[in-house]
Amino acid sequence: MTQRWLLVTAVVFLIAGVVSAASETSKTEEEKSDQQGALMLAKLACSQKITNGLVTKDFDQIHRGATELGSICIATEWASHNDPVYAHHRMELRKQAQKLAKMAEEKNLDGATYSYMHSLNTCINCHEYCRDVLSIVDESKVNLKVVPIPNN
Repeated sequence: MTQRWLLVTAVVFLIAGVVSAASETSKTEEEKSDQQGALMLAKLACSQKITNGLVTKDFDQIHRGATELGSICIATEWASHNDPVYAHHRMELRKQAQKLAKMAEEKNLDGATYSYMHSLNTCINCHEYCRDVLSIVDESKVNLKVVPIPNN
């Protein structure tokens, strides 16, 4: 009887441990998602600084935005996928941020504008890749329906 009770108690504690570990894993995923969301908002803020600097010919503002963007690009929280194409997009954005900062230091408005346009293209390509190839989407907001195929 006591052996059976010990076995039942051990199983209950094992199940409780598994449930607790599973909830910790989901919290970690939620936290990662929150961190990535915050990093994306920070990148948008940098882009706004750069855009404002470009249209007002404020090279200090361009430089600040580019430097901050470069710092975000090396943040470890942003490297959530080991996909080589995703890694290429991250590295390309970092290079463009560095080039943009250099163009701002040189007070080269055309070069800064070109570098910024290239960085925007990199962002768009990365988002397209994540959305369409890696299929990184919020599945709770996806409403998939079966579409009948007509027999003609």
